[in-house]
Amino acid sequence: MTILVTGGTGTVGSHVVAYLTAGGHETRVLTRSPEKAAALPDGVKGAVGALSEPVTLGAAFEGIERLFLLTPLAQDEVDQGLAAIEAARAAGVKRIVFMSVHQAGEALRVPHFASKVEIARGLERSGIPYTVIEPNSFYQNDVWFRQPLMEFGVYPNPLGSVGLNRVDVRDIAEAAVTALTEDGHEGEHYPVVGPEVWTGESSAQAWSAALGSGVIYGGDDVDRWGQAASAIMPDWLVADLKIMFVDFQERGLLASDDDFARQRRILGRDPIPFERFATEVAGMWKAQAAGA
Repeated sequence: MTILVTGGTGTVGSHVVAYLTAGGHETRVLTRSPEKAAALPDGVKGAVGALSEPVTLGAAFEGIERLFLLTPLAQDEVDQGLAAIEAARAAGVKRIVFMSVHQAGEALRVPHFASKVEIARGLERSGIPYTVIEPNSFYQNDVWFRQPLMEFGVYPNPLGSVGLNRVDVRDIAEAAVTALTEDGHEGEHYPVVGPEVWTGESSAQAWSAALGSGVIYGGDDVDRWGQAASAIMPDWLVADLKIMFVDFQERGLLASDDDFARQRRILGRDPIPFERFATEVAGMWKAQAAGA
């Protein structure tokens, strides 16, 4: 059985690939970069192509039986997702696991949440057996904040005070691999959420404890966040994420008892706590700083 992973060199996809190969599954990764295809881990095959270029997908999807579909944050994300589903249908793919967003249907004003909902609807119409994984905000997004955390003692993620059940990408990947490789999950939508609620203030406190130094919360000003983000992100993406952060501040992204119960069906254990992630990353950053 050959499994194709889109986004397989990214934050979530690379963990999916690692778990699949550790389980002995034949794994193929779609990437637009021949260099990335050549640098994949031993035993992983690369397929050069892009969801944004449907003409490249026929050869990439040939011979695969299952697909982990991770669509990128892009202005044409819906088109890319539907192109992947059509390529899967043409190739005779037997199962698709799609990564959406926790409670995406309750926050359709967030453009990339709405895109995920539209792709899931296309998946339902396709006739291909599917499972949808719906993760909360990733702990690993905080890895981007090494400089403000370590050098300035500021946690800049404007999460607000309602809170989110943020989650470790290792939990997301493990849930996805279970849905890809085990039977009994067809048609299911599984939340993947962390065990605790995290606000901007409590996240700063957790990083203070992990780093052993004072960290303060940078506040809820999404316009100020957007000005800083514009240095590294296109304007359309900054606008999308500002809407997302406003939604987080107004209603949060909180898990229900039912979410935890459904998650246990796919994950089979308690999710990884944020403190463990922060401690691991802080130790790595300190070791790197000491060796510099």
